Amino acid sequence: MATVRKHRGRWCADFRDQHGCRRIEVPRGAFENVAQEKLAAQALLSKRLAEVSRGQHQPLSQRPTFSEVCTRYLESKVNLRPSTVRSYRGLIECYLDPYFGKWKVQTISPTDVERFRFELTQGLPAPIAKTFTERRLSANPKWSKARATLETARMKPGVRTINQALTLLVMLLNYASKHRWVDSNAAEHVERLRDTRSPDEQAIDGNILSPDEIRRLLDAMPEGVYRMIVQTAAFSGGRQSELIALQWGDIDWSSKQIYIRRAWREGRITLPKSRSSTRRIDLPEFLMHELKKWKLRCPKSELDLVFPNEAGRPLSHSNLLARGLYPALRRAGLRRVRFCDTAMRA
Repeated sequence: MATVRKHRGRWCADFRDQHGCRRIEVPRGAFENVAQEKLAAQALLSKRLAEVSRGQHQPLSQRPTFSEVCTRYLESKVNLRPSTVRSYRGLIECYLDPYFGKWKVQTISPTDVERFRFELTQGLPAPIAKTFTERRLSANPKWSKARATLETARMKPGVRTINQALTLLVMLLNYASKHRWVDSNAAEHVERLRDTRSPDEQAIDGNILSPDEIRRLLDAMPEGVYRMIVQTAAFSGGRQSELIALQWGDIDWSSKQIYIRRAWREGRITLPKSRSSTRRIDLPEFLMHELKKWKLRCPKSELDLVFPNEAGRPLSHSNLLARGLYPALRRAGLRRVRFCDTAMRA
């Protein structure tokens, strides 16, 4: 007979499921007193009996881990664009799975999600930092573990990244709720972070630089790889990830074109964003001349990169912005914009 009773000093729901198996479950959460815990156990029993009557009860031991939910969710999204799947996969592999992966999805509470959000605002939590260190070592085989760990320690995810992770977490737990692996979505009502940066520090969508502003920006940049990649972006419209992965073999000197065949994302060379992103781009005569001069002095790269860092490896997205674009925008007296807003439109 289903009942609420004491079990190992806790009030619990004692019942049999639709298969006749006995189940004993204690209510989750913190309670101010024993009376509250008993009420919670009674509510839990009513909920479980309703599930049993519908033949839908799943014991906690049989519910998937968060990592398993992520895998099934990605497999279910057959109509998403490949670029969107890559974005979701990146957030899962870098942030969500390292943090929640081994948890039974039913055990994730709003408090856990809020703690996840808070820890990201302070830096990288230990399991996430470990993942980033391993990815850096994989992308840079010559690095020592100490160097990779130091580089990771300097990282602090931005507000946009944290909010994207929270949004995806809501979607994942909605998927789990649809399959009745969770009783409710623990992330649904967790607030997103507010961007507290000043307007000058924020990149504004559609805030494209004019041709005159682009010339001022280039004048404010010293000779070197950052100036060359920004200049190439300005007169080609190439994306940041595409130009970082551009190789000298992708330049057709006779037809004055570059071929976009690959991109640099998440520490590895991948295919471009979509099938249409594989394309040829015409370059002006003066830029071809600048690229020829740059080829004579650019660092040697085993990957044959046009815009490598001093070690011959792909440029860091964050360094390109923090050490190249943003300081030049300040020197030129221009507002902060995204890398893609430096492309010449007129």
